Amino acid sequence: MTLLERYLNAIDKCYVQCLNDPENEPYKSKYEAKKIFEELYKENLDEESDIMKKEFETLDLIEENNQRKFIIIKSDQQANEPSVSKKHRYLVDLLFDYHIGTIYSDTEEKGEGELRLRLILTSIEQALNHSLICSLGLNLFNQLILIHTSYEKYNDAIEIAKHAENLYNQSLIIEPYLLEELIHIDLSNQTINRREEFEQIYIHTLFYLAQIYGKLNDKYQSANYCRLTLERQLEIFYQNNKKNFDPLDWATNCATLSQYYMTKHDYATARHCLMCADKMLENVKLNDNLSERIASFKRCWIKYAINLLSDSSDRLLQAADRDVNPNEIVQSSSIPQFQFQLTLPSPPITCSYILDYEQARQVFLFAMDKINSAKSYYILDGFVTDHVELCQDTSQLYLKLIFFESNIDRKCKMYKRRIDILSLLCKEISEEHYLYLIRQLLFELGECYSMLLDLKLEQKDKLNSNKILEKISNLIQLGISTFEHFILTMNDKKTNKKPEIYADEFIRPVLLAHFYIGRFHSKSIENRLENIEQSLNQYKIIVDYVDKHPNTLEYIEQEYNICKEMINLLPLKLEKLRQIK
Repeated sequence: MTLLERYLNAIDKCYVQCLNDPENEPYKSKYEAKKIFEELYKENLDEESDIMKKEFETLDLIEENNQRKFIIIKSDQQANEPSVSKKHRYLVDLLFDYHIGTIYSDTEEKGEGELRLRLILTSIEQALNHSLICSLGLNLFNQLILIHTSYEKYNDAIEIAKHAENLYNQSLIIEPYLLEELIHIDLSNQTINRREEFEQIYIHTLFYLAQIYGKLNDKYQSANYCRLTLERQLEIFYQNNKKNFDPLDWATNCATLSQYYMTKHDYATARHCLMCADKMLENVKLNDNLSERIASFKRCWIKYAINLLSDSSDRLLQAADRDVNPNEIVQSSSIPQFQFQLTLPSPPITCSYILDYEQARQVFLFAMDKINSAKSYYILDGFVTDHVELCQDTSQLYLKLIFFESNIDRKCKMYKRRIDILSLLCKEISEEHYLYLIRQLLFELGECYSMLLDLKLEQKDKLNSNKILEKISNLIQLGISTFEHFILTMNDKKTNKKPEIYADEFIRPVLLAHFYIGRFHSKSIENRLENIEQSLNQYKIIVDYVDKHPNTLEYIEQEYNICKEMINLLPLKLEKLRQIK
């Protein structure tokens, strides 16, 4: 085997065969590749070609600070090292060093890996924009970015990425050779193939930057680099380069990008990303991950619909508060900030803010269709968390639709639908194994009872029938028992005692549960004296807890102030009731 053939064999072991290494020998192929690279230092290079000699005419090898370094020779300068074979040998050894340094990094010896890579960078940094060196340089920067990211040194990684960006921009006027061509230039390789390979290396740089800015919580920059990555990958797709393009991966990243624009209330761009993700799935061959990915994209559409309805209702409330036309609050754009070059069908859903019930109903029906389809994959028996979240999404869709509904009877029916969904789930899933889900469901269910109670009380004033009074009494009992169940889930599992201090994440929901229970009691028409006393007790629990733990006031300040006021008012009310009795 020639040196080039052995090199390509080592590359295959290092980056392809390693994916199938056994669990008990996770680095088997990488260590085998490292051994080959180390042996190749001793191998003779193939005979120099004329084109290789020509390329090395502009590349000199000097010694500086006891280290050999490459520099680019200017037209009026003489080479310090005229021997092509020595320059070629040193460059090829640096190539082997690069792969060995990468293997050290990949096999949890990052310190040794970074040291070797830094030495290579010192040797080539003055000649990075040379055709023979720029691919090695860009790969080198990417590896250093990965190492610094693994150390969570994100700002250092960004600085390295800036060097990579500068190198890429400088390389646009030259033809970068492939790494393997540092050993032997392949005359059959076309310029476009070399450029595609170099572009692929730079796409990794952009992708790493998207990840890094995400870690730094700079969502704008993260989304920007994600978009750039997707655009460049799409160019590769249109060049029919299947080797370097994964349509399923592209679609997933595009759907993920939509979530950022959704949070920025840019529904035109979010919709465009989701439509592009769906379109790209047409290029995915049937595999084990496709059904799951299709279902997950449907969930992205569901979030889109819920957020659009939520933002629309907020916007209408702002307009009502200011007594202005809703269009004066926030104008929605129907034009995305960018467009990926894919041929798309007509949009399946609006990206404009919703103004009335009929528009809201269309969004609701679209989302419900996605939910029912996603549920066929995320069945309860096997995907408990995902199935429950889809049911919670259904509940939220009803809640958002209720905002646009004016008819009380239809509102009550939608709340009843929410209650049916949530209460059924509470019975079907294990509290022992899915306690966090049970808590979410119980709290939302209790809120449903509270909101439905308010509607029934409104109907009572209009109808004043015994049937309505019976329903009100039933709702009060169900609401109280639901929130009491929620509070009991916080008890110590061994002693069944209430904790002295609740974890920060539970302070507000637990105290709110007491607040809701107090409110339910206060709405009761029967046994007024007893219920008002129960209501007062619940408000005291909240005030006593906050007074005992003052740092918790920020979690429930508004309700705390109401409770303080009620503690002063309710005793007077109780006294009057006792006198009447």
